[in-house]
Amino acid sequence: MYSVKLPIAIFAAALMSIAMVAQAESADKHAHSTLVLDIKITGDSSVAGDAEDNLLKIAKFSAHLRQELQDKTRFVVIDDSDDMAKVAAAAENEDLHRCNGCERALARELGAGYVMLPSVFRMSHLISTLHIEVTDAESGTLLKRKAYDFRGNTDNAWERAIRYAIRDLEQWQPR
Repeated sequence: MYSVKLPIAIFAAALMSIAMVAQAESADKHAHSTLVLDIKITGDSSVAGDAEDNLLKIAKFSAHLRQELQDKTRFVVIDDSDDMAKVAAAAENEDLHRCNGCERALARELGAGYVMLPSVFRMSHLISTLHIEVTDAESGTLLKRKAYDFRGNTDNAWERAIRYAIRDLEQWQPR
């Protein structure tokens, strides 16, 4: 005689396993709530007429970096308009990349456990390096620092550098 109870029990156990995995992934993702500052360009800015192009690249690729992090990694990027307005207001008063911990206080205020500081160092107009630093907002511990060299000041070159950074951050687990 064939019992219906066994297949139902197996099905119920499978559903519970799927629910537990989804809940664990959700909790894991939530644990990586991150404030991602705008990219800062440092180094050589001697090329005349570059200032406007730099502002456009900062806006475009900072937004692109945030979206890629949100879509392809375990980071939950803070992007609420009210929160971003607070970040913009703070950035008007001081350089959030060089304020000796104020970015961590801002991240904690916004409910983030981590803060990411992206910057592009320009050796020259054609040679640049994207730097990514991830810091624990509570302790100030540097969790990850990585650099990605790229050539050319084109959108394609910037896009490629961000793609490599995202590739490295997809599987990275702090702690």
